[in-house]
This record gives sequence, C-alpha cells and structure tokens, in this order.
Amino acid sequence: MKKKNIYSLAAFFTVLILCAACKKDRVQQDNYESMDSFYNDNQEEEQELQVDSGANGPACVTAKKGTVICISRDALQDAGGTEVPSYPFQVKVIELYSIKDMILRREPSTSGAAILETSAEIKVCPFKDGNEVYLKPGRKYVMLTDTFPSNVSNMISYYGIGTGIVGDWTNSISTFIPGFVDTLSSVYTNSGCYVLSPATTGYVSAAREYSSGSSYTPVTVSVAGNNTQNIEIYISFNNFKSVMKVTNLVSAPVPVGENVTLIAFGKRQNNEYVYHLQTFTVTNNQQIPLNMQVIGQSGIIAALETL
Repeated sequence: MKKKNIYSLAAFFTVLILCAACKKDRVQQDNYESMDSFYNDNQEEEQELQVDSGANGPACVTAKKGTVICISRDALQDAGGTEVPSYPFQVKVIELYSIKDMILRREPSTSGAAILETSAEIKVCPFKDGNEVYLKPGRKYVMLTDTFPSNVSNMISYYGIGTGIVGDWTNSISTFIPGFVDTLSSVYTNSGCYVLSPATTGYVSAAREYSSGSSYTPVTVSVAGNNTQNIEIYISFNNFKSVMKVTNLVSAPVPVGENVTLIAFGKRQNNEYVYHLQTFTVTNNQQIPLNMQVIGQSGIIAALETL
C-alpha cells in the first residue's frame, strides 16, 4: 500500500513538472510594435514663416534655431510654371541640427550605404495661397546655417531624397529631377557658419562623404522577440557628426576601429517602452546583443540628447 502511494506521488509530481515545462515553453515572447506614434509625438516641428517684400534688401527670414533663408518672389513659380505674382508668401521650415532631431525626423546622414559627415539638415518649402511653389529653372536661394563651434571645410550640398519613411541623401539633383544640370549649388564658410546656395527646395545639408583608411564591417544586432524589425536602431559616430539607421538588425558597413554609440528603442505589446544604449569601438564582424531596459518616452528623449 505504501509502495502504491509512493508511485502515485511520483506520478503526480512528474505531471506537475511536465505541466510547468509546458507553461514555460508557452511563455509569450516580447512583441515589438510600430514606433510611428512616438516619432510623430516627439519630432522637431515644421515652422511656417512669412516672407515679405525685401524693401531694404533680400527677402530674408530667420527660423527659430537661427537658420537664415533668403528667397525672392521672382525666383518662384507654381507647378504650372506661373511666376508667384506678389508678396507675401510663406516658407515651411524644419531645422535639424542635433543627432537627436535627425533621428526623430528619421533623417539619418547617409547616402545609400555611404556615411556622410553632416552639419545640419534643413528643409525649406515655399507656399503661396496654400499651394507649394518651386524655384524656377536656373534660380537658387541663399541659406545661412546657425553658427557652429568648429566648421569643417570641403562640404558640398546634399539633397534629401526618397519617398519612404526613412530619408536618404544625394549630391546629384538629377537623381530625382531627371536631366537637371546643376551649376548653382555651392557651400562655403563665412563668420563661423555655412552659406549654401541650394538649386532646389526641400531638404538640403552641407555635408561630405566620410572616408576611412580602415576596413569596413557591418554591425549585427541580436535580440529576442517577435516583430523585431519595429525596434528602432541607430549608430551615432562619436568622432564626427553623423548618424546611421540600422535596418532589420544589420547595419551598412562601418569603419573598423571607429568609436560609436548604438541606441535601440522600441515599444512592447503592453505599451512599455524599452531601450539599449552602448558605446563601443567597432571590431571586425561586430556583434551587439541587445539588453532592452524599461524606460519612459522622456527617458528615450534624454538618451538621444546624449548623442
């Protein structure tokens, strides 16, 4: 009888162990959701400025972060080719000076797989009576970026392209306006700021392609969970101003030996925000396992401000 009880107890505990194991196997993994609302809530605003007649000189306006934009009415036309007839008109402006702001507008400083050393990313779109207008062929405008503590020479104009969510850049306007011959774009420094002469409206940046004598390697990220493509991952370069978006957990090639900071942030299915922040020197075939820590939206913003 005692033996029977012992066998019964053994069978009972075996069932409990098996049930516990099954439950463990059925534990739901983290499911990462879209971060679109996070970006929309925290991105740098689009300003609307009115351009009045430049009675005492060029028609110039100054945006809130110090960007000066000088653009004349007679340089603009509507989509049908009709000249803008009169002042005032409006310009919508987005100023991205910090790495944080570039990330929150999803405008990394890369041209395809090439890394760009950037200064700022400024978007200028003129409007008349609520309709967008454009530069006439052969016309340009002038932009002065806010003062920088140290300027880098040999910058050229890069223009924002791409119809996707994440921006891209090119130094050739013919990439998005077929047949365009650019003899107008220029960048130079004056009194501690960049002076640009953009040949088209939209995003423009004084930038240059970064080159390194080192070999290049992708950075591969690993993390447990479902829909990990929704985790937002960026690599910020600490020795020059640039930021790269990491897509599907694998970056474009980066220089071996470069000191970088990687930030990853996401939202779990329970609306819990998480992030990972790590500074390291890139090694060949770099692997980074993410350790996602719970944080609020404000904590993610604070982490971005350190880049």
